[in-house]
Amino acid sequence: MFLDDDTIVALATPPTGSSAISVFRISGKNSISTVENIFISIRSGKKLKNQSTHTIHLGYLREKKNLLDQVLVSLFRSPFSYTGENMVEISCHGSSYIQEQILQLLLKKGMRLARRGEFTFRAFLNKKIALSQAEAIAELILSENKASHEISLQQIKGTLTDTIKKLQKKLLDFASLLELQLDFSEENVIFTRKEELISSLNELEDTFKDLMESFSLGNAVKKGIFVVIVGETNVGKSTLFNHIIQENRSIISHIEGTTRDSIEGEIILNGIRFHFVDTAGIRETEDTIEKMGVRKTMEKIQESQIVLYLFEASLKEKKKQKKILNEIQIIRDQYPLKKVFAVANKSDLSRFKDLYNLKSKVSYFFEISAKNHQGIKKMLNTLSNLFLKKLKEKNIIVTQNRHYEALKKSFQEVLLAHKILIQKRVTEEDLVSIHIKESLRHLGEITGEITNEDILKNIFSKFCIGK
Repeated sequence: MFLDDDTIVALATPPTGSSAISVFRISGKNSISTVENIFISIRSGKKLKNQSTHTIHLGYLREKKNLLDQVLVSLFRSPFSYTGENMVEISCHGSSYIQEQILQLLLKKGMRLARRGEFTFRAFLNKKIALSQAEAIAELILSENKASHEISLQQIKGTLTDTIKKLQKKLLDFASLLELQLDFSEENVIFTRKEELISSLNELEDTFKDLMESFSLGNAVKKGIFVVIVGETNVGKSTLFNHIIQENRSIISHIEGTTRDSIEGEIILNGIRFHFVDTAGIRETEDTIEKMGVRKTMEKIQESQIVLYLFEASLKEKKKQKKILNEIQIIRDQYPLKKVFAVANKSDLSRFKDLYNLKSKVSYFFEISAKNHQGIKKMLNTLSNLFLKKLKEKNIIVTQNRHYEALKKSFQEVLLAHKILIQKRVTEEDLVSIHIKESLRHLGEITGEITNEDILKNIFSKFCIGK
């Protein structure tokens, strides 16, 4: 895969019909010399081969005696470039005709079209970036909100890579100590006590847990936070949903059971994408279609991170209040990691005096009027602040499934090593050492020190051409 020393070229900007400028990206040992043969500097006699790295030059591209375009040529010499190779970027005018003429000229001069992600792959091969940083670059290009953008930037800077390397160093130090203990076991020389080894493993396990716990947050932010609106029929779920997404997507009617299927819409709150889901009202019914809607509601609760449980603020029957509390508690018991908001709607019409008894028994309680838009902004701010606070608390956030799986496997090996140390009367350093080495191997899969062609193909095939 990509394992050649060809000089590669790609259009790094979108191939639109016309634009102010377009940019070609070129990488390879012959990139500067090849471009020099078709470039005429505005300043007579100025040769690209004699120019320093990170310099820009104004001139013309030509094919024999024909001038194609006035361009800016940017030089990046090895190893001080994105790929670690000699690189050139050509900024030309953005007509599709000019783009095609320049591309065909470069191909005639012996370059070939770059494949998806080939520039970043060369950067990885030349140790300019770790594999985890390469994946972060792909995520940055695809980021559509502030939160995912900031997480991707953080990972490009190498915060995750640095943490993994620190973990690797600690594991290596631990493994070295075990090897030393093995080498001198016959002389009965003890370099460290068993308790100290166990303490070291405890510290390592805490780091693993912190990284793995961050995945649920990172994955949610990357894909969007799912918020499901549930409750009995005719309590205002669709009115609230329509107001939140600012569209009349759900049918609103005084007739119970109007919503038979789940309806989704998304908004950005304080830089985080939220997917809101309006669902069928929860009630006992003989209607086959409505039953299917209620079943789908339960599925959406399972898929969500946040549940907005809506009920009427004018609820007068204590029996019904108790029923609502029971249903909220059932959701919390079944899904302890989900946040459940108890939302009293239609508070503008009337408010039951004992409503605050219910408020004291739930973690998040809001009084709103979906019809008059009262209290909704406060509720949404609380919702987004829950995740903003978590993002600020986490120095490093894992977003990739691949990273999470590698961390999980690495962590399991550390746990096995820990178990052996605790259970055995005589420390079996050789078995412990095997598990620590396996743990290191899995961590190496994250940074790319240990990988295989299938993983690389899967990662870099997701990149756009020119990156």
